[in-house]
Amino acid sequence: MARQYGVSAAQLRQWRRRGVGPEYFQFTARTVSYFDDYLRDWFNDPRNADLLAENPPTNADASCRDGRVRRSRRPVDR
Repeated sequence: MARQYGVSAAQLRQWRRRGVGPEYFQFTARTVSYFDDYLRDWFNDPRNADLLAENPPTNADASCRDGRVRRSRRPVDR
C-alpha cells in the first residue's frame, strides 16, 4: 500500500480516523483501498509535509471498483 512511501497501514488508519491523509475508497466497513495516483500526489504535495514530519518514515495495489471516495477534511485542502 503506502509502504513505498514509508507509511504503515496503522498510520494511514490513524489519519483516516482524524480525517486527514490521502483520499481512499471504502468498499465495506472493514475494507479500505487507495488509488496509486492519489497516494503519489498526496505524498508529493508539500502541504502535507507537517503530517509526514510528525510521523517519520519507517522503511517502508489498490483497486477502484465500486467504492466510495473519502476526501480529506483538512481546511488547507479546500
